[in-house]
Amino acid sequence: MAIPYNQFNKNTHMKKKLPFLLLLALITSGAYAQKVYFKLNPSYNFGMKDQVLSYDYSLRYSAAANTIVEEYSNVRTSLGKGYMGSFAIGFKHNENVSSEYTFSYLKGKPSSFSDIIHYYNGDEKYTTTLEANVMSFTPTLVFSATEKDWTPYLAAGLSINFITVKENTEFSSFFINGNTVIDAEYKGSPTIGFTTKIGVINKISDVFSVFGEFTYAHLNFSPNTKEVTGYTINKQDSLSTLKEYDIHTEYENEISIMYEDNGNGFEEKRNMNKPREARKFSMPLSYFSFSIGVRINIVRREKPNNDVIKIEN
Repeated sequence: MAIPYNQFNKNTHMKKKLPFLLLLALITSGAYAQKVYFKLNPSYNFGMKDQVLSYDYSLRYSAAANTIVEEYSNVRTSLGKGYMGSFAIGFKHNENVSSEYTFSYLKGKPSSFSDIIHYYNGDEKYTTTLEANVMSFTPTLVFSATEKDWTPYLAAGLSINFITVKENTEFSSFFINGNTVIDAEYKGSPTIGFTTKIGVINKISDVFSVFGEFTYAHLNFSPNTKEVTGYTINKQDSLSTLKEYDIHTEYENEISIMYEDNGNGFEEKRNMNKPREARKFSMPLSYFSFSIGVRINIVRREKPNNDVIKIEN
């Protein structure tokens, strides 16, 4: 038994040396840094409205007018919206240049889209909800003005992102008394993104400072696999009724689909004991955020000079 097909499936390397080079940069910057500090800040990310996640689809059939009308409406957002917590370690190389290494976790906010077919005596509806969780490591270079009570700064860098996307699809129809619910998870390789920041920092003491910053991150996610983790019909667990083809999907850049004539027309030839193959696509995760946080400076105190200078006449 094949599970209901949702519209999201219709949408469409990192070099191995890069993590090593980033780690090397971290080690060498620590060796030559003059000052070390830590930053901690929560933020709320806003999805980018110029990105299209998917679309809402509506088909309306009118028996009286003998017409069918289709409507499409883009869902303009990204999966990068939600709450994020960040921790960074920084190395101040001179008065105006620093390097920072940020570890962050994003708990994404759900985004939904739907397929609705309006018949003359009832509706059939799919509603798909997506939610992203992202763990990121972001090395950046920070350029700041000469330190004062209020010091502006700019930062830019690349991020390495480990992403999973959870999908929930609910299907209801006036033909069927009840609902079908499908839960699935998308996984892929680590993804490279680009991050820029602009902010201002206020020095409270030699140890503590507070800062506010705007962040823009450009990020997309192209999953390698999808796995169905839950399948219920009228709240009854039916996952065991699914075949391998229904549970696992592998996304490839090139796929081949064969159709066979069954006597009533052509239908797709499927091996239900193997994963389904589908064309690769990308999910947008870019975001814009504003955050307020605290910076803690590690102050190195100079040792007192206990040398005694003896003056002889």
